[in-house]
Amino acid sequence: MPSEKAKANKALTATCVACNKPVSTEVAVSLTGVEDGRHKQYVVCNKCANGGWRPPGFEGMLSFRRE
Repeated sequence: MPSEKAKANKALTATCVACNKPVSTEVAVSLTGVEDGRHKQYVVCNKCANGGWRPPGFEGMLSFRRE
């Protein structure tokens, strides 16, 4: 759920590609994956990222983030 600050400023909200819910950018992470041979950024909420969701072609490590 977006924070009060994000509700007031729509530029501070994003939609998680994993759960399709609106989230504040304060509790989201951008992961790089590969689509059609090109790098693409995917915005994912911390809950989904901590749960193990990764974009196709993701290579790397992600540290646990507070939700």
